[in-house]
This record gives sequence, C-alpha cells and structure tokens, in this order.
Amino acid sequence: MNSFKAIIFDLDGTLIDSVPDVRAAVNRVLDEIGRPSLSLEDITGMIGEGAQVMLKKVMEQTGGYTPDMEEEYLGRFLETYKAHPADHTLVYPGVFNVLDQLKADGISLGLCTNKPSTTTLPAVAALDLEKYFEAIVCADMVKHRKPDGRHLLNILERMGADPKSAVMVGDSETDIAAAVDAGLPAIAVSYGYCHVPLDELPCDILIDNMSELPRALAEISKGQSTS
Repeated sequence: MNSFKAIIFDLDGTLIDSVPDVRAAVNRVLDEIGRPSLSLEDITGMIGEGAQVMLKKVMEQTGGYTPDMEEEYLGRFLETYKAHPADHTLVYPGVFNVLDQLKADGISLGLCTNKPSTTTLPAVAALDLEKYFEAIVCADMVKHRKPDGRHLLNILERMGADPKSAVMVGDSETDIAAAVDAGLPAIAVSYGYCHVPLDELPCDILIDNMSELPRALAEISKGQSTS
C-alpha cells in the first residue's frame, strides 16, 4: 500500500520527451546567426540544468561562447520555443493513466522543472498536463533550483504537503541529487535524459515505464514501514 501523500515530478525526460522541440528552437536560432545545426543526440546531452546552461553549451559546440551571448540569444531561443512548445513533444507511455490514478487516490502532485516558466507553462498546457498539478515551480520562480533540494521543498510548501510523506520522481542526476538534498525518497525513470550511468544514481527504485510507478511507491512505503 502506498503511504505517500505528495509526489513531485520532473518534466522533461520524466513525463515528456521534449528534445525534438528544444532542438527545433535551438536550430532556428543557430540558422539565424549562421551557425551549424545540432542533432537530437547533441541536444539531449545538453539539457537538464536550465536554458542558460544549455545555451552556453550550444554556443561552445557551434563556434564559441562569450557571456554577452546569453543576453543576445537566450531571448530568441525562449521566444521561438514558446511559439512552438509542443509541435513534436510527446507524453511518455503510461503517464496519463498513472496521473489519473494518483489524482483519483487523492495524492497531491507537483511539477518541478529547471525550464523557465515562459516555455514550461505553454508546453504543459498544450499537452493537457496542467490540470494534474497543484503547484508548478520553474527555475525562474525560485532562488535555488535543482539540484538544490530547496526547489523541491518550495513546491511542497506551496502544496501544503509534509516532506515526510513526499517522494520525488525524475530521470536525471539533477533530480535525484535534489531529492537527496531535500531528504526525500527518489524514484528514477530509465528512459530519460540522464548524463551518468543509471546504476550510479542514488535513487530508491529505478523504473522503466511510468506504469510501474504505483508498484514502486508501494515498495518504498513498505520498506519505510518495516525500517
């Protein structure tokens, strides 16, 4: 039986595969400034720490980066991504069914992402995901973002949830580090954008499909009750 009352989800790589639209927005900007386009594999290796960090990596790989480029090109990227938030983005298998089940069970759900709100909120709305979450907290809405655990604790505070009855679900080392820092149990999905070997993630359970989440929650709850 699941004893958790609140679950925090990461977005990209956990609930949605957004790399195709991120890549499209990046390549539109690169084309404007006469730089070579990047592949899906290139972009996948750059995401997870927010738009600013990704932009720096993009510029470094395509011809060089200087600090003034953030002001010049970040706005262009965010605007073109905002205009096309979900043209090619897909919700991973099992996500809608599990979110429906969790809501029906009375569990509070929060969304924690290092994406800025200007691109997160249009994407979540376009994919019909916003209705599930009591709180959505993006990188630009907090002083401390993942891997800082205060990002997660901020969401729980907004949800009115007790950290002792909460769990984090994510796909990357950034998500799991945030959970560890916040003192929360962590469930990792194996299909996302992790940049380290999965067996190095200090998560409680690794799942291969979101449909496995209820079982994972029950297993962690059982372990807590017997410890």
